[in-house]
Amino acid sequence: MFRATFLVFLLCFTSLACFANESICTKLADEAEASGIAYYPSAEAKVIGSGKVGFYSSPNAECKVKGVFVVKGNYLTVYKSYKGWVNVMYVAKDGEDFIGWLQESKVKIVGQYGRNP
Repeated sequence: MFRATFLVFLLCFTSLACFANESICTKLADEAEASGIAYYPSAEAKVIGSGKVGFYSSPNAECKVKGVFVVKGNYLTVYKSYKGWVNVMYVAKDGEDFIGWLQESKVKIVGQYGRNP
């Protein structure tokens, strides 16, 4: 009986924690959208470093999107920066696009679209 009660409590607690994280991530995404610094025109960036660089739903390490990542050498479009993070879009070889946040230290801005050298 104790074990069953404990498992129900654990399940409820972890579910609430998940909802809390989703709420935090949504709130941070809205805040970053409203007060982040926009790149206008959008910037082109290249992924630097090694290994997989994960996408986040908002500029917070707790908001990682499972299964979505880029690797060194991939090019991105950068829309906005906010407190050490950048809002980017990556277009995969199959044409599918992904929009999210990456840590700014993982990308290098290489130029802005529409700007003459």
